[in-house]
Amino acid sequence: MPVKYYMLDYMPKKYIKYLITMLLTVMSLTTHAEKSVFSLVTHYQTEKTVYTAWGHSALRVTPAFRSEKDPFCDDWIYNYGLFSFGDYTKFVYNFVLGRTDYMVGSQPFKYSFREAVKYKKVSVREAVLNLTDEEVERLDKALQVNEMSENCVYRYSFFFDNCATRPRLMLEKCVNGTIDYHFTDDTLTAQSYRQNIGERLSNSPWFNFGIYICLGEPTDRNMSDSLRMFEPVHMHNVFTRAEIVDSLGNRRPLVVSDNFLHRSDTKSECQWTLFTPNIVFWVMFLLVVAHTIFYYRRKKDDYIWFDSAFYSLYGILGILVFFLSFISEHACVFPNYNILFFSPLYLLCPVLCLVKRFRPALKYFHIFAFVSVSIALLMALVSDIWIWVDNDYFTKHTCLQSFHPAFYPIMLSLMLRSGSWMWRYGVRR
Repeated sequence: MPVKYYMLDYMPKKYIKYLITMLLTVMSLTTHAEKSVFSLVTHYQTEKTVYTAWGHSALRVTPAFRSEKDPFCDDWIYNYGLFSFGDYTKFVYNFVLGRTDYMVGSQPFKYSFREAVKYKKVSVREAVLNLTDEEVERLDKALQVNEMSENCVYRYSFFFDNCATRPRLMLEKCVNGTIDYHFTDDTLTAQSYRQNIGERLSNSPWFNFGIYICLGEPTDRNMSDSLRMFEPVHMHNVFTRAEIVDSLGNRRPLVVSDNFLHRSDTKSECQWTLFTPNIVFWVMFLLVVAHTIFYYRRKKDDYIWFDSAFYSLYGILGILVFFLSFISEHACVFPNYNILFFSPLYLLCPVLCLVKRFRPALKYFHIFAFVSVSIALLMALVSDIWIWVDNDYFTKHTCLQSFHPAFYPIMLSLMLRSGSWMWRYGVRR
């Protein structure tokens, strides 16, 4: 009897042990089946600030098990577009130098989503990536390593190394095989970088004008379809048609589903205003014409104070162009033919005008200014005619630089002042 009761007491414990083992096995299989998911999240463009005019790309990771109450609370997103102003003066100085150090960082997805929907008021689109368990694990680990303090900072480049190109690079390193985007490097878009900027900043004319001043001839070169993937929305569209090709040649789509998490109702509308670079500088040109004619008829010297202020304005801009072209580490800033009429040498004019013993050198100063601006004006005319006749050929083969329309009144004003000085004083001085 004692033995019989012992056996009855022993058997249930044995079965419970087996049952627990089976449950753990089933749970492990279930966890393996419900893997984490990565997706490319794209914020659409907004012109509220210049750095959001192209949109934003990030990688979202959705865990296998999520909260039923708040489906976004466990999701995280990795951004390669973080930067800190810190000391604002130092930040601006480093930015002009081209020392644009950006960071990668993660945050809960719901915060990023709320920022896009509530503050930026832009559409948010998600492409779920078709990755295997091994690729998911590899990408997850790579992002975590990249986020470490010793690895998180990288040298940002607007066209070549930004918030869109970084996720693409990380993904290409972590897939088993290669990604076929269904284009070749010679598939050109018939659009230059500068034209892309003008398209994105159509409602921000002064931002566009400033970028025209800073960026040089390389910006007018044609983008290939692969290089255009610096633009987040374009990269998202390319991802939807891309395929992963393994070592055996087997193909699978890179994206398994593509949908909008939020569609913005706000539309970018062109706001008419008189305060645009074109209108402002044409008005300034007319004022320069009126001033020049008025003093020419009265036979009065007007060049001392007027030309000192006039040339100093463009000389200051010339310092910026010179600094970006020859000192900065930014891409696409050299050569910049704007230096022909935004020249730091114009800052010599106040010295030559205000110091009497230096005034004889004004003749050579104005000859230099007139000739250099004439070359720039000829280049602008040839470029614009070429673009009008055959834009595709221009962006593929030209070594010329296109100029902002507001540069025409600026160049004509400079030529007028130099030409009128040589007409009045050049022979006898």
